[in-house]
Amino acid sequence: MLKSLVALTTAAAITLEACTVWVLAPDSNETGAFVLHKTRDWGDGKEISVNLFFSRYPESKYKVLAFSPYMLFNEKGLGMVDTSAPRTTDETPDMKCINIGTTMNRVVHNCANVKEALAMLEGFTKDGTNPKHDNYMLCDPNDAVIIELSPKHLAYRRIANGFAVHTNHHIYQEMFHLSAGKLEGVAKSGTRLQITQDFLAKAFQEKGKITLDDSMALARYSDNEKYPQMCPFRNSSVCSADYIPDREYPGLLGTIRICPGPPRYTVAIPVPIGIPHIPKVLENGDFGRLSYEIKRNLPDDENALAKFQEMEQRFWKEYLENTAKARELLKQNDQEAFQNQIQTLFDKQVEEAFALLKSLLPPAQP
Repeated sequence: MLKSLVALTTAAAITLEACTVWVLAPDSNETGAFVLHKTRDWGDGKEISVNLFFSRYPESKYKVLAFSPYMLFNEKGLGMVDTSAPRTTDETPDMKCINIGTTMNRVVHNCANVKEALAMLEGFTKDGTNPKHDNYMLCDPNDAVIIELSPKHLAYRRIANGFAVHTNHHIYQEMFHLSAGKLEGVAKSGTRLQITQDFLAKAFQEKGKITLDDSMALARYSDNEKYPQMCPFRNSSVCSADYIPDREYPGLLGTIRICPGPPRYTVAIPVPIGIPHIPKVLENGDFGRLSYEIKRNLPDDENALAKFQEMEQRFWKEYLENTAKARELLKQNDQEAFQNQIQTLFDKQVEEAFALLKSLLPPAQP
């Protein structure tokens, strides 16, 4: 069926617009940990704010770092992202539901791991909380799940090995029969699902491990002949992130490798969860706005991908070296030196990446 949907989508020249998520189990990728990825998209290339910030919520047990904003990561190592899903038939017109942002904040601000998150979300479907229909992907240092959720139902799959991908339609039998989605939406979503799975499978088969560079390349993927204006990975991509939880120091050395703007027009920067301060250009969205400006002003054959990739690889090498030193400082219980260690490198890399983007813009007209 999926192949027929791909053919239908290609033949109809449908513009593909929506978010895509994937999780790489420890055995399938170079880090030896889970990798949770989201590429966020927003229809027809609309420019929306991209921010990195400390999330605030009235009922909160844990410190939370938020990106974009629908990517949340807490000090216990729990990460949560989403993809939108069609309305389900168990949601009646007069039903009061909590929205996606509220659902995610309640979970990540109050759950220490995937097990607790699953219990909370299942409780929402039974106690009258009625969460809005959506798909969620969660991971902690030891566990990962993909959840399809509606006001009264929940289905999930654990990801213990290999990799898994999810887009914007229900694929679990427990949920598929509840979907009120239309064929066109399923065709869009199914095509992205197939493309993403094929890309990751090829990378794994060729190298035996999927790399973070592979994940980044997938977030930037495009094929103008087969999929003109394809999204994600093209016209409507807003930002992306890879989350790598840390088993030893989850709230300090877990890492989010963020693209704070359309991935083809910006640099991926590693962020440690325990970062004390967020540079202003990331918190207020200036970095993302600059990336959009690059997208508007540079044609694709001049979009400086090679420069971005060269800088990213250097950044990651620096980050790994710096993290090893920071880990030793934590073992010595030197919190102040640890914070200085990670903050200094983060500030330097953000400044360098921002300067590179600015240098690519054409000179201002007098």
